[in-house]
Amino acid sequence: MDVFKNAAVRAFLLTLAVLAGGLFLGQWTGKAVYAQVQAPYEGLDTFTRALTQIQVNYVEERSTEQLVQAAIAGMTDALDEQSAYFDPESYARLKEHTEGTGSGIGVTVQPSDDGLLITEIIQGGPADLAGLVGGDLLLAIDGQPILDWSLEKVAKRIQGPRGSEILLLVRRKGDALNIPVIRDQVHTSAVQGRLVHAGLGYIRLEHFQRRSGQELLDEKARLESLSGGKLQGLVIDLRSNPGGLLEEAVIVSNHFLDSGTIVETEGRLGQATNQVHTATAENTDTQTRVIILINGMSASASEIVAGSLQEAGRAQLVGQVSYGKGSVQSYYEYPDNSAMKLTIARYLLGSGRHLERGKGIEPDHLVALDSASAPRQALLDALADTQMDAGERSKLVALAQALPAPQRAQLSPSFEGPVSERTGRDAQLALALELAIP
Repeated sequence: MDVFKNAAVRAFLLTLAVLAGGLFLGQWTGKAVYAQVQAPYEGLDTFTRALTQIQVNYVEERSTEQLVQAAIAGMTDALDEQSAYFDPESYARLKEHTEGTGSGIGVTVQPSDDGLLITEIIQGGPADLAGLVGGDLLLAIDGQPILDWSLEKVAKRIQGPRGSEILLLVRRKGDALNIPVIRDQVHTSAVQGRLVHAGLGYIRLEHFQRRSGQELLDEKARLESLSGGKLQGLVIDLRSNPGGLLEEAVIVSNHFLDSGTIVETEGRLGQATNQVHTATAENTDTQTRVIILINGMSASASEIVAGSLQEAGRAQLVGQVSYGKGSVQSYYEYPDNSAMKLTIARYLLGSGRHLERGKGIEPDHLVALDSASAPRQALLDALADTQMDAGERSKLVALAQALPAPQRAQLSPSFEGPVSERTGRDAQLALALELAIP
């Protein structure tokens, strides 16, 4: 009996030990898994405490939504200069800009002493269909005078639900006219082309929005038709083009290249970010002489086009060193219609070169915007030489200070007026047109 009891006790203790060991092991494993899950979010306890203390103690009331949005914006700002957070309103405007569509009336305006002067009407847009014309002076919107309004306030008031009506008071040749306009989607092209003369075309690409690649090819075909055949030379103006959609840049580059790597992207997300875009021989123009204009505000997608064609020997570049943005961003949308733009990859040109801020693409022909600023620019470039002794540097500084500083108009190209008339004030454009014809 005692033997049986002892055996039973040992069995019970063994079972208890196994059970306790299992419970301990399960608890330890659970804690380990929990720790792994929680590791990326260790700081959330501090964040929650800070959020609560701001809401309770800050001198002015702030909603949770406001504070969380500010926190996300702060996080993205700390990553790099391209990552950013957009609240619902700013993200909606961004999508309209990227897609080239928006619910509005299709006009371009500029401030004047008495109101806003309508300088351009988008053909086929709501304003055009309603009878507005360039030169009309906008005085009031829905009965409210706009003389003291900012351009941003005017833009917000003009935008509205598609199909809704807006009443515009305009002055035309001394007559006041009330013109009702029905808001609708407006497609704004980023491509503008001109036939300089037979055989020579000029195309300005403002940014790489949806359809920009095909629109550039269509505009090139239109200029060829006007010229009566293939163009001998084509100037593509990418100055002050901040970039945009990568796939649109690939379309443009692919049209002028029949082989080789256009651009390669590298990131941490496998196939989603590691891609190679290769040129194909389909619908390729290898005959037209291509000159590309760039400056310090040419970035991202515009640098892909300029860099890929330069490296392949397919185009000559004229202007100033480009911005140097060798990164790819993706947008993550949230249920409240806000979004985060996050850098997910870096891109490499066909040679394997990665562009960095301050180390952009160097043009084949480095040219100041106008001849008046060239001497001063040459002196300023010389001052960057760190090997120069103090005496030489002081002389150059004195010379640079004596020369007139370029005006704002000289620092940023003007795209107004006929191409032939702009060459007198735009040395970069003048040289590009000269080089475009063999």
